[in-house]
Amino acid sequence: MKITQEEVVDRQAVLQIEMDDADMAPYLERTYRKVAQRTNVPGFRKGKAPRSIIESLYGKDNLVSESLGDVLPAATHEAIAEQGLDLAGMPSVEVVDLAPVTIRAVVPLTPKVDLGSYLDIRVHSEPVEVTDEAIDEEIEEMRTRDAAWEPVERPVAFDDRVTADIVGHVDDNVIINSEDIEYLVERDGALPFEGFPGKLVEAESGKPFEFHLGIPGDYVNASFAGKEAHFRVTVKEIKERLLPELDDEFAKGVGDGYDTLGELREDIRARLQVEAEHAEEIRFREAALVTLVEGAAFVFPPLLIDQEVQKMVERRDQFVDSMNITLDDYHKFMGSTEAERLEEMRESAVEQFSRSHALANLAKAEGVEVSDDEIEEKLAEIREAASDDSAKVDESDLDRLDARTAVGASLLMQKAMDRLVEIAKGNVDETTENGEDNADDT
Repeated sequence: MKITQEEVVDRQAVLQIEMDDADMAPYLERTYRKVAQRTNVPGFRKGKAPRSIIESLYGKDNLVSESLGDVLPAATHEAIAEQGLDLAGMPSVEVVDLAPVTIRAVVPLTPKVDLGSYLDIRVHSEPVEVTDEAIDEEIEEMRTRDAAWEPVERPVAFDDRVTADIVGHVDDNVIINSEDIEYLVERDGALPFEGFPGKLVEAESGKPFEFHLGIPGDYVNASFAGKEAHFRVTVKEIKERLLPELDDEFAKGVGDGYDTLGELREDIRARLQVEAEHAEEIRFREAALVTLVEGAAFVFPPLLIDQEVQKMVERRDQFVDSMNITLDDYHKFMGSTEAERLEEMRESAVEQFSRSHALANLAKAEGVEVSDDEIEEKLAEIREAASDDSAKVDESDLDRLDARTAVGASLLMQKAMDRLVEIAKGNVDETTENGEDNADDT
């Protein structure tokens, strides 16, 4: 096998692999046996016809072509190993000649990453404070959830709940025809169309009325977009929300053992404090990672990005199919063209790779590692969670090598992120020698 490697450009190696007769012999023999098993040759049992007869019937070129399914991956894998290339994704392979068999393989290599002065990263911590206003809002939500609905003899107002008969159509298409439907008249409601709740305000019980609503030109259903909907509504009952009194009795009724309103407020304050601190932690970690990525330099093989975009396209298409809509309708709903979506996917792929490779290189620079014991501990946690009837995890799956590898990679990213947080907080020895050689030039 003759291998010629072109100069590496943009972290992609191009190999030309030429197979001689000796290289092809085992593949052709295997293909001959497959063909012989399915070919009827007079005077011979299946699989027993001599190769010369099979070649004369089937054609040697056809045998060569059929053998390529085995030749391409095997020869490419061997060539990559022989050249000592650090493969980062699936190579793109094509046959450029059949006599002799010549293969061109574009091989995406491990991206090149330079983290720059990552030890200088600092992120400011935002103070966490739970205000009385935030507690009041939480309590108001509780009061709203516990509110009673009382019938009233007056016209409809916002925040009422009405029982009504509603008939609506666009042209000859009936879009709603419901009797005794309950509808919450919310000021910012947008169902079935924006502006519908406002049309109900001031309506009186028992008095049918009609109105029209314009449908936006970018409405998801293109057949309705830009048209006018006609409605006939008969309100049958109007109820208003009665909020409970805000006192100790209300606190006791919440159901968590509060004796006073003050106890309830303090519990809410403590819970909101924990939530705010968690939100700040997430913000801090995200800011540190964004800063790390912005200060780094990356060279990604284009083929690696193309393959990730293709995966995104396949997932998108599966989603569209599951929704029983066309791709055109999907684009109208998203407000973008296919070209714009593909560009967004490409940017997303670059961002994902930038984040993951930045953390992986930081782990390498800082000597962050994951031990076998840590992997076993994490697998034990997964097994314990799987013991719950609601969790469906095959025990044998957890013992597979790729499962251990995935868990190890996930733990490494977590530990690298934790290390980055310490750096961003300034909890790092500025004289450390780690990070002086932080570029991956593989």
